[in-house]
This record gives sequence, structure tokens and C-alpha cells, in this order.
Amino acid sequence: MKKLLALSLAATVLLAAGTVSAQEKPAPAPKDKGWWVGGQIGYWYDAGENTYAIAPEAGYDFNSRWAVGASVGFAGLDDVIVFELAPYARWKYYTTGRLTLFLDGGLSVACGDMTGFRIGFQPGLSIRINDRFRFLAHAGFLGYCNEFYNGGWGDGFGLKFSSSDLKFGFYYTF
Repeated sequence: MKKLLALSLAATVLLAAGTVSAQEKPAPAPKDKGWWVGGQIGYWYDAGENTYAIAPEAGYDFNSRWAVGASVGFAGLDDVIVFELAPYARWKYYTTGRLTLFLDGGLSVACGDMTGFRIGFQPGLSIRINDRFRFLAHAGFLGYCNEFYNGGWGDGFGLKFSSSDLKFGFYYTF
């Protein structure tokens, strides 16, 4: 009887181990560090005036919280064209599932038909589509502008949060 009980116990343990090892493995977590490329586009029509922006960008994720990047792009206000260089540091302050909320802090320098600079913060969010692709959006700005071209901000400090500041983009992680 003891042999039958020991044999039954051994068979149960082996079956349980086989069942556990046959279970599907969870998908790997997204990488916390690495290079990425992408870009953003924006468009706004108001009272007969077209405003647009196209800005390819690249960056590097140091970990799950911090990244650096830069965009080089151009924007226009109907017949005015402006080139912009914008390096930034990204702080990813909240992540849950596929959603990440972040804050970009940086400096943007504009040249071309209009010139100027701005230094400050832009809030944004990204949605992980899969391990490589993410969709992102920026809206608003808090900081200082000196004759910056976008919307005729002039010279000063403040918060701007309007639909004309909304930009959509994507990036691909290596």
C-alpha cells in the first residue's frame, strides 16, 4: 500500500510539473533602454491661416524613467517657413500597461523667416502598440519664449494649452 501511495504521489508531481512547464510564457516586457527614431506632425487651420509642423526626432532611453532626444524639423504659417532644433530630456513619471505619461524639458531654437527660442516643459503621453512601435502626443507648453514663431507668442513667460499646440507622432525602438 505504501508503494502504491508513493507511486501515485510521484505521478501527481510529474503531471503537475509537466502542466506548469507547458503553460504559455508571458510576453517579454518592453525594453527599458535603447535607441528610437520617429517624429511628429501637427496642423491647425484658423481664420484662413494654415499652421503646420513636421519634426523627425531620435533619442535614447536610459531606463524606464529617463530619456534624451532631439528633433530637427520645420514649421510654417502659410507663407512663412521656420526651421527648428529642439533637444530635450524626457521624464516618464507614470506608466501603467501600455500608457506612459511624460514631461519633456528642453530648449527650442528657431531660424528662417522668423527667429527666436523657447525654454520650458511640454506634457505628453505615449501608447505602446507593440514591443517596437509607440504612438505619442504632446499638448501645451510652460516656460519662457523669446519671439518664438509658433502663434506669435512674443516675449514672455507663461502657460499655453490650446488645441493648436497638439502634435501627434510615433517612434520605433531598436
